[in-house]
Amino acid sequence: MVEPDRKALAGTTWDVYLYILTSREATGVRDLYRGLGFSSPSLAQYHINKLIDLKLIEPTQEGKYRANETEQVDALKSFILLRGRLIPRLVFYGAILTGVLASYLVLWPFRWDFRDLVVLLVIVFSVIAFSFEAYTQYRSLKVR
Repeated sequence: MVEPDRKALAGTTWDVYLYILTSREATGVRDLYRGLGFSSPSLAQYHINKLIDLKLIEPTQEGKYRANETEQVDALKSFILLRGRLIPRLVFYGAILTGVLASYLVLWPFRWDFRDLVVLLVIVFSVIAFSFEAYTQYRSLKVR
């Protein structure tokens, strides 16, 4: 993991990096130009050159670009890249807790006593907290 200069990887350059990172195939300059709605292909090339200098992307033999798998931004360490989507790790933890909650409600003999209500409230609160934090993390990708 590397943390490049935050100013160099801000705004449009960050958007270009996320676009290339989440593309399933190598991305060309024109793909980037069209996909992000740039005013010209040279603007896309400018941001690509910045990312190459930061060693975050690398050119392919076909003249396209892909994310450098050996280098990654520290801000993305709490995300998993799954089928071209960046998913916060907290989503998986929340899913596990949701499974625990469902199992608890279906399999455990629920007696409506204080202990069962406390366990139920703790699990529900945890699922809500994980979901909120995962949403906040995902939204922070767009703001960087």
